[in-house]
Amino acid sequence: MGRARERAAGKAGRPGRPADRAKHDGILEAATRLFLERGYRATSMDRIAASAGVSKITIYAHFSSKAALFAAIVEGLAGRLTSAIRRLALSGLPPEEALRQLGRAYLRLALAPSSLGLHRLLVAETARDPALGRLIHVSGPRPIVATLADYLASRKELRLENPPLAAEQFLGMVLGHAQIGLLFAALPEAETRAAIDGMVDHAVELFLTGARRRPD
Repeated sequence: MGRARERAAGKAGRPGRPADRAKHDGILEAATRLFLERGYRATSMDRIAASAGVSKITIYAHFSSKAALFAAIVEGLAGRLTSAIRRLALSGLPPEEALRQLGRAYLRLALAPSSLGLHRLLVAETARDPALGRLIHVSGPRPIVATLADYLASRKELRLENPPLAAEQFLGMVLGHAQIGLLFAALPEAETRAAIDGMVDHAVELFLTGARRRPD
C-alpha cells in the first residue's frame, strides 16, 4: 500500500519547477482512457504523450514511471466512484430509506462502465503488482463498508452484533450476480441497469427481516 502511494506521487513537480495542473490533469485523462480501452501493457508512454499532447519528458516530470501513473489513476478513479456514497446524508433516515439510497448508489457505481473497466484491468494487473489490489480496496470498498457500518451501529431498532460484517453482507446482497454477469457479458446491460431499484429493494427487505430487533 505504501509503495503504491509512493509510486502514485511520482515526481509531481520537480524541485524549482511547479507542476502544471492543466497538463497533469490532461495526462491523467488521456492515460485513463487508454488504459481502460487498451489495457496496461498495450498502452505505451509514447501513446499517452501523443494523446495528451505533451512530451514524454513532461509526463516523467509529473509521474516517475508508467506504474506510478497507473497507480495514481487507480486511486483517483476509486475516489471519484465512492465519493457519492460518502456524501449521502444517512444519519437522519430510517433504515429502509437509508439502505435503499446507499444500495442504489452503490450498485449504480459498481455497474458503471468505468467501474467495470477498472475492475477488469485490476484483475489482470494485481497478479503482477498486488499493491494495486490493496490500493483499490482501501480507496474503494473499505470506505463504503465503513460508512454503512457506522450508520447500522447507530440504529437502536437494529439487532446487529457485528455492524462491519453486516455492512459487507448487505453490499454483497445488493451486488448479487449483476456485476459478474456484466463483466462476463452474460447479462444484457440495459435491462440489468434498469432493474437496479428492484434488486436493491429486495435486498433491503431480506436484510431488515433478519436485522430488526424483536420485541422482548
